Amino acid sequence: MLEAYFSLQLRFAERYAAAAGLPFSVSIAHCTNLRRRLNLWGPAGASRWNDLLARIGDSVDGRSDALSLCMAWYEDRPRLATERSFGCFSFDPPDTSGVLRIHFVPPENTSTSPLASANIGARVQELCALFSHVRRTERNVLSVRGVSWLYHRDAYRRLFPPSYAMSIRPVAASLHLNGSSTWGQVLNWRQEVKPDMRDALLARLDTMKAEAPWETFPLQALTATSDVAKFYERFT
Repeated sequence: MLEAYFSLQLRFAERYAAAAGLPFSVSIAHCTNLRRRLNLWGPAGASRWNDLLARIGDSVDGRSDALSLCMAWYEDRPRLATERSFGCFSFDPPDTSGVLRIHFVPPENTSTSPLASANIGARVQELCALFSHVRRTERNVLSVRGVSWLYHRDAYRRLFPPSYAMSIRPVAASLHLNGSSTWGQVLNWRQEVKPDMRDALLARLDTMKAEAPWETFPLQALTATSDVAKFYERFT
């Protein structure tokens, strides 16, 4: 199902490699979310990820070989622990400043649009479960932060406390492209590439800036933040 998505990311990486003067494998690591999609994030996945990049670096047919390798490794990807996942939502433990990051990625078995009006209640219940868990298990959380293209959508913004929604603004720093905060906009809830978003992204590849490849995307990721107390008030 994700072959078209991986292919699009590899095409983007190929263009970035040319623009930045980098090896193709280095570009893949820098501006795709393939490592996360292959469940190789973090120290546990480092060796296998580096092995994949080395094989891509040695491949003869560039993007075609890389796609075949990625699809094979996707079929054999390790299964992840799910203790920090709650339906469409997950979180990263608080950093040294007490900031907890939240993420939104629909599970692969999703059967209807997660942000359809009929499903908003289920999303709220997921947030209730997530923040009840956080309140019980994470003692150093001071604030909640998200970075996502989804903050362009009313249905997503309305899920959160007003103070959080009102804080939404452009990201001031450089954006990472190794997650779904930017790449997610090219997929629908079925995990299929949206033809209009694919075509818009491809049409902009020639304008890519080596120093800011994220600006090539039609929608820029936005960020929001609020005190965790507001989330506890709303969801626990």
